[in-house]
Amino acid sequence: MNLKFVSAHAWLTGGAALRSNWLYMITGMGFPLSLLFVVGVLSKGAFLPYALAGGLISIVATNGIFTMADLGMFKFEYMFKDLIVSTRTSPMDYMFGVMLADFFWSIPSIVLYFILDMIFHILTPYAFVMTLIVASLVLLSTASLGFVLTSLVKHQRFVWAITGMLSLVMMIFPPTFYPYTYLPHPILLILTISPTTPAAVLEQGFFGLAPTLWYMLYILIAETVILFLLARYATVWRER
Repeated sequence: MNLKFVSAHAWLTGGAALRSNWLYMITGMGFPLSLLFVVGVLSKGAFLPYALAGGLISIVATNGIFTMADLGMFKFEYMFKDLIVSTRTSPMDYMFGVMLADFFWSIPSIVLYFILDMIFHILTPYAFVMTLIVASLVLLSTASLGFVLTSLVKHQRFVWAITGMLSLVMMIFPPTFYPYTYLPHPILLILTISPTTPAAVLEQGFFGLAPTLWYMLYILIAETVILFLLARYATVWRER
């Protein structure tokens, strides 16, 4: 991996851009925080701990999904990908650079959620460490999926449509904001097609909100490996 390119690209389009476009950072907080508010009000606070645990996953997954949007902009609007392809930069270097750049925009939201978790006394050192592991897997799996899909579409308008559908499938249906125990087991297994489902189930266990289903960790790892391999070997990098 070309760490020099990855870090430079991540800082140029993520860290440095964050200073001049800080309003986008506030906008990025809107979706998970609004869902947190709605869940808290409708459940009269009963589901608030679940939403706080799952909100971290939703932020990271949103970051991974919208990596696809940036990849599409670089490919179709700015023609930046054509420049990268002509260099020795590998597809994975490019994907990691964009993925980490987008991650910069998620850091304030992640920090805010961790602060809320501490305020509500549900965050433990164990939950913190395990959350970092699960969040890393979710980020890599969703970004890999976005990289694969971007290589297959032919216009930016399709990118926006796909990101909208992925947001619905990965944020609303999985138990990121409600107890997974409310779902019949066959339905829960069907929903594991989205990496956010095993991640949310694991988070509820790590935060002590429900029994920990450890087989969900194996599912999440398997999905991450499969999606990463697809991104590595099945994407169209040099188009003819």
